[in-house]
Amino acid sequence: MRKRGIRSVIKKILKYFWKDKVFVIAFALAILSCFFVPPSAVYLDYVNWKVPIIMFTLMLAVAGMYEANLFSFISIKLVSRFYSIKWIGLVVILASFFLGMWITNDAVLLTLVPFTLVVTKQTGQERYALIIVIMQTIAANMGSALTPMGDPQNIYLYAHYELGFGEFVAAMAPITITGFVLLVVSTVLLIPNVPCQPIMVAPKVAFRKLWVYGLIFINALLCVLKVLPPWWTFGITVVLIVPFGIHLLKKVDYTLILTFISFFVFTGNLSQMTSVVSFVSEWLNTDVSVYFSGLVVSQFISNVPASILLSTFTPKLFWRPLLQGVNVGAMGTLLASLASLIALKFVIKDFPNQGKTYIKTYSLLCVVYIAIITAVVFIINYL
Repeated sequence: MRKRGIRSVIKKILKYFWKDKVFVIAFALAILSCFFVPPSAVYLDYVNWKVPIIMFTLMLAVAGMYEANLFSFISIKLVSRFYSIKWIGLVVILASFFLGMWITNDAVLLTLVPFTLVVTKQTGQERYALIIVIMQTIAANMGSALTPMGDPQNIYLYAHYELGFGEFVAAMAPITITGFVLLVVSTVLLIPNVPCQPIMVAPKVAFRKLWVYGLIFINALLCVLKVLPPWWTFGITVVLIVPFGIHLLKKVDYTLILTFISFFVFTGNLSQMTSVVSFVSEWLNTDVSVYFSGLVVSQFISNVPASILLSTFTPKLFWRPLLQGVNVGAMGTLLASLASLIALKFVIKDFPNQGKTYIKTYSLLCVVYIAIITAVVFIINYL
């Protein structure tokens, strides 16, 4: 009986990790690299522990706020004031844009995409659901690009290059502002002014729990702003979460955190290989090459691992084009950003026959956005 129980537990663990193919690849690469650079105490120095600590704390805070109905309450209150699918769509898209600056793009889409699908069904406007979700996905990626806590790769690059909050926001402002303008224009042009009225009652917000999750979020923000050291942040999070929300530990995306650690090991080992460093460094030696490397590599392995991989060989002198490249690279293929895959899953579930249409429309709009935003970035930075 014990053997069966152990086998069952092992199967569940393997099934949990196997669902995340990016983690499987990252872990395999980390193990493979160990054959070239034998494991030692130096491995601990590879990991920038500030990154997983901030991610862990933010995940708990967002999960708690979601459970307390904060995001649903805000969304329904905003939408209930408008009576046209054009303006309802614009409100949801802009909500995705601004929330993405604070709670990461994947958390935004997990919350607001299901909400959008419910609203369009209630109002009989399902035919506009796809375009709204597409715009939401782009909005979450563009809004989250502005701040260090908006994306996992931003958290990493902010910590890796030891950037100031102000210089980070200044570097990303042209991308986010241009994205905002494009989103508003696209929404107004692509969604017609069809009258409708969503019939939704805003849920009650659990304010008694919300104050705890708000403190956890502020705790993460203080670490991002370098007011609190990472291990202090971790300690405060544990002290708050154990008595008031220990069940939320189940909501943490541990595979994402382990993916980061695996890539830290892999890229750390690569950095010890002189031939690899000299070969890649010859390419990553100009603003243009770094920017397009970030943009293009993101299309194939997503912008989170692309950030970790490229930053290993990119000196601090070129932090700006790398940061900009991987954030613009969030658009393009569905692999470019894990948040994009989240939105696609919801769409396919509700519209199983519309997958190809969704992907074609999303890809086309992304190409247009990438071209315009890249032009703006180069005009501002290099002309």
